[in-house]
Amino acid sequence: MTELHVEVLGQGEPAVLVHGSGPREQTWADQVALASRHRLLLPDRRGYGRSPVADPDFEVDAMDVAELLGEGAHLVGYSYGGVGSLLAAARPPQAVRSLTVIEPAAFGVARGDAAVEKLLEGLVPLYQAASTITPEQFDRRFDAALGLDHPPEPLNEESRTVVEANMRERPPWEAEIRLDDLAGAPFPSLVVSGGWNSAFDAVCTVLARTLNADRADFPEYGSHGVQHARGFNERLEAFWRVG
Repeated sequence: MTELHVEVLGQGEPAVLVHGSGPREQTWADQVALASRHRLLLPDRRGYGRSPVADPDFEVDAMDVAELLGEGAHLVGYSYGGVGSLLAAARPPQAVRSLTVIEPAAFGVARGDAAVEKLLEGLVPLYQAASTITPEQFDRRFDAALGLDHPPEPLNEESRTVVEANMRERPPWEAEIRLDDLAGAPFPSLVVSGGWNSAFDAVCTVLARTLNADRADFPEYGSHGVQHARGFNERLEAFWRVG
């Protein structure tokens, strides 16, 4: 059994929800309501929360996620967690009932796109300098690269721990996503975007086209984290019913 700390909620058809470079509880705060109809497995990725201290790595995430799928489960990955989820879904044997990725940070699939290249111009040197700057500096520059508003408040202890884990992460654009294997997979896929960031949108466009996936857009949300948008849970459950 995995060493990860995994919160399990509810009963019914299982679904594994994988958070990104942030706290798991905040990421899925609006999805816990789904536990009234589904069995949710909510892991803390390695390096985050109550899971083992580690330098977070999408390849390790993929192995952890594959184990959590058991004999079969829906899989949902957000941002960096979407990268590990894509890798896990391409691993044989496949125990994926359906795959949903929410603005995955799989920038490698859209290299050459102008918005992706511009984003990486900010992120690549930031990760290269991560060991020489403070968490506050990294946090500000990370949000600026993504075009997110950064609150002026200093980091509290919990936020600092999260940022320090982000600073140690293996850069997600290094992931080699096996698009051919995913395109030929027997399970349905859903790609979700908020349309607020051209780089993330480019990744979603490539994935939706290549995987022949369903596409859901929530442009009214206006920020990273469209799983908090009105109507998201209903769209996700409708997709699960088909899958």
